[in-house]
Amino acid sequence: MKKARVVCLILIATILFSASSLGAARGDGETIFERIKREHEWIKKYNHKPIASAAGFALQATNAEHQSIDVKHYRLQIALTPEPASIAGTVTINAEASATVDSISIDASDNLVIDGVRVDGSAQEFQRKQSRIVINFSQTFSAGRAFTIAVQYHGVPVTSGLLGGGMLVSKHGSNNTTVMANLSEPYAAPTWWPCVDDATDKATVEVEATVPENFRAASNGVLEKVEANANHTVTYFWREDAPLATYLVSVAAADYVTFEDSYTAMDGTRMPIVYYVYPEHEAKARQKFAVTRDAIEIFAPLFGEYPFVKEKYGMAEFSWSGGMEHQTMTSLGASIIGSERSSGQGVIAHELAHQWWGDFVTMKSWRDIWLNEGFASYAEVLFFERYLNLDAGQLMSESYDDGKLDGQLGGTVTAENLDNPFDDRGAIYDKGAWVLHMLRHILGDERFFAALKEYARRFAFGNAATADFQHVCEQFYGGSLEWFFQQWIYAPGRPVYKISTEISPPDAQGNYAVKLTIKQKQSHTIPGRQERVYIMPLDVTVHYADGSSEIRAVWNDSRRQSFTFTASKRPVDIGVDEGRWVLKKLK
Repeated sequence: MKKARVVCLILIATILFSASSLGAARGDGETIFERIKREHEWIKKYNHKPIASAAGFALQATNAEHQSIDVKHYRLQIALTPEPASIAGTVTINAEASATVDSISIDASDNLVIDGVRVDGSAQEFQRKQSRIVINFSQTFSAGRAFTIAVQYHGVPVTSGLLGGGMLVSKHGSNNTTVMANLSEPYAAPTWWPCVDDATDKATVEVEATVPENFRAASNGVLEKVEANANHTVTYFWREDAPLATYLVSVAAADYVTFEDSYTAMDGTRMPIVYYVYPEHEAKARQKFAVTRDAIEIFAPLFGEYPFVKEKYGMAEFSWSGGMEHQTMTSLGASIIGSERSSGQGVIAHELAHQWWGDFVTMKSWRDIWLNEGFASYAEVLFFERYLNLDAGQLMSESYDDGKLDGQLGGTVTAENLDNPFDDRGAIYDKGAWVLHMLRHILGDERFFAALKEYARRFAFGNAATADFQHVCEQFYGGSLEWFFQQWIYAPGRPVYKISTEISPPDAQGNYAVKLTIKQKQSHTIPGRQERVYIMPLDVTVHYADGSSEIRAVWNDSRRQSFTFTASKRPVDIGVDEGRWVLKKLK
């Protein structure tokens, strides 16, 4: 009996602490849905601004190219010097020719000076071509030929008023201490380390980061060792054995304090959760980061076990105002950690979810960036639905929709501007989340979450396109979903429904006839469809005079369509999609 009382008291204290922390994080009169919306808008606003460069080089999709090679492993040896800020190091690339190849291009922006290149241990001449170095091999490599390229370089980190240009340099604390931490997504990795910057060519990586002796360096994977050097520097040896895209490679260095938590996996494995934060933010970080373990425990049963459970999960503070899902080591903005108003829960859940959706499974093309961001945004909803016992439909409609036909969600979910794939964030993040919300209702929870797990399993440590995700969903739906994806991924806008109802008097048997008419009023076209019509199942709620109600589903596939129901008791009202499962405008 005493044990039960203790458990109960702990549960009550946990709930009260969560509620009080949420209350402290929002202004007077702000509802929980308004708070979640505000913090989610912060994620969209600051996670990806247009990339600008003080050095004058272009960071664009047009700089990227696919080559007939397969990079297997990077060894990045990098020295970070804070005063004055500079970077220097050597990148060793282990690769294999996937077809006959006589040259290779390595992405390296103009701010990096290339000091030398070696191929299989021998010095090699190279040419500079814009933001690349081109290496012509002395002999043609046939398919399957393994080779090693080492590039020695140095340079000044790119900094710009908009940030987002690669290795960010900033100050923090009362002592104005330097912080050096990267933000590479989508195309800025080559501004701080030479690499083959192709998101589909994932490789394992070793990062050996040398920093001043009062600094700590956080990176991907497992910290194998730390070595002190004679010149008052220290080198941190990190190793990531799971393949990752170049934009997910991370180094963050500062006079961090560290603390840890742990997660117990579904099979009983214990995994460390490690945190690197500024000393002045340690107390706030300890309070805000406590939710991380809860979020992993929520996501693992839904998506499958945390993908890097053999390594770690961690977060490192940096100067950016948002967050970035570097593999196994998220970078989280100081403005979030140090904020009195932000709980940080939404962005912590969002960046954690990217470990599955973006890191474990990476998009094949930046056109499909919604597979990262839409998934992570809906993961916020799944987290709050369970952590705070909130209704998913209410969350979606009040916190992830502006309700406007031509508002933030008015664009296409597929990215149309590859030079800046994040330019339509409302569609990529929020409308992308709505795509998953609607699929969840169409498939039902059991099949939907089974589809997510299968999608993760099928494309584990690799890349996927929208068509790949569609095919997985079709397997669980039991038929084609082309009708769904065409209208929600590749068309702008949303359906506009005008609803009218008629309830007839009872007949001789006491039965009532209910007529529902749905008119679609949207004017935009849908690719591959002659008529401007959305095809969707809609829930119709019939409310009765005795206070009861029931839901009947209709299949709406015409601009004007009527449905008739028979009811054995008196209906008083008819509602369409009261559960808020469809992104729409009602008239």
